[in-house]
Amino acid sequence: MQTYPLVAAEYMVMAACAAFAFKQGDRAERLGAAWFATNMVVSAVFNFAGLDTPVVHLVEDGIFAVGLLPMAMIFVSYWIGLVTLIAAALFSLEAFYLLNDMPTDLTYAWVNNTLWLSVPLVYLSAGGSNFLKHRREARRRREADMAAALAA
Repeated sequence: MQTYPLVAAEYMVMAACAAFAFKQGDRAERLGAAWFATNMVVSAVFNFAGLDTPVVHLVEDGIFAVGLLPMAMIFVSYWIGLVTLIAAALFSLEAFYLLNDMPTDLTYAWVNNTLWLSVPLVYLSAGGSNFLKHRREARRRREADMAAALAA
């Protein structure tokens, strides 16, 4: 029972990072954050419905990775490319354990949780990077406007 508050907190942090990237990011980050949020909702629905099997996790991770791949190719975004690589690693982890009929162990849990928690950190970094870029551009515009006003 102690894990439910931890999982709820994890989902809230993931949603907050995705929302920050959605608000601050460019079009690629917005689409990637929306895809990530959709994947989180679908995953939560499947978990609450009792569909918590390795095959379901494999399909979820595969769809998540395949959905990110066109975004990485179209927008040539480093952030989306990094999330795509992480999603591919998640899919590979699920496939490795499923195809070898290995039960989920502590190593699986650590690797899976580390990869899943790195996705919102990438989105947080993307949103922060875009936020700082927009601040720099606004400051440069203000300085240019002040210089033009003083020159006139």
